[in-house]
Amino acid sequence: MIQDQINALESRQLELQAVMASSDAHAAKCTKLNKKFSTQYPEEHAAYLEANEEYNRNEEALAELYAQRDAEKEIEEVAENIEPMED
Repeated sequence: MIQDQINALESRQLELQAVMASSDAHAAKCTKLNKKFSTQYPEEHAAYLEANEEYNRNEEALAELYAQRDAEKEIEEVAENIEPMED
């Protein structure tokens, strides 16, 4: 079901946001000290980049799923509003 796919991706997005947010303090520290985050924390930077790439791919997938879900709802609403033909 489309809603199940949406729910799973939205949940994953929250996990990815947490991964990306966990780097914020170190990134801010590096900016203050005029140092490169990628050099000072290479593993953390790699994890951030990986999470960010997946997050962006998921956003595209979610947009498609939302559109598909909305189209199906619209079809259901139209079908509900069609009056049966009388003989």
